[in-house]
Amino acid sequence: MEIERNPEPPPLSNKAIKLITELCFRKDDDLKKVDGIFVYASTVNIEKMVSLLDDILSKDISNKIFISGGTTPKHLAEELGIEPKFKEADLLLNAFELERYNNLEVFVERESTNTLENVTEMLKFKEFKNCKSFLFIFKSHPAGRGYLTLRKYFPEAEILQKTFNAKYDKAEKEITRDNWFTFDFGRRRVWGEYLRIKTYGRRGDIEFEEVRNLVQDIEREI
Repeated sequence: MEIERNPEPPPLSNKAIKLITELCFRKDDDLKKVDGIFVYASTVNIEKMVSLLDDILSKDISNKIFISGGTTPKHLAEELGIEPKFKEADLLLNAFELERYNNLEVFVERESTNTLENVTEMLKFKEFKNCKSFLFIFKSHPAGRGYLTLRKYFPEAEILQKTFNAKYDKAEKEITRDNWFTFDFGRRRVWGEYLRIKTYGRRGDIEFEEVRNLVQDIEREI
């Protein structure tokens, strides 16, 4: 594992906190008609993801949904206290009543083991590859990385975002854009997201030019 899951951050100034929040969380968008809905499936807070997805589908913004999530890597499964044999996409599907929605086309991939593979594996579906606009659903604190991963492969598409705040078993509260810097688990988790964006961006795994100046501003503050 290249970057520790919850690394110890340095002391952060108020300006650094503001900049990291902008980079990692981004801001959610208003709903509008799109070609598809892309879901980064997760083993964390499935009920929150189901609730958000249910609300979005009720707005009838698209009749195509792409659910991406394979087996959770062993080290992460141990951290979350789950069995690594379960597919993230299936955990979500089992909790969601898709049959309630008429004419909904559902595309599922179960081979990915990380955020980059969530996108590259789903690109094997021409229906996803041909999308000119879509909304993605993800946890709020890694939304920046999720967006930049998609932007790498969809440089011209309109990409909208809707997120939910994650609550981990090891954390005393959920991680939000307004509180992450107030408790140890939140600081570590979001600092790890910043390091991933910087590392993966410079390596070329995700779009980076869009946030290069922001990352440089953060570096100057720390």
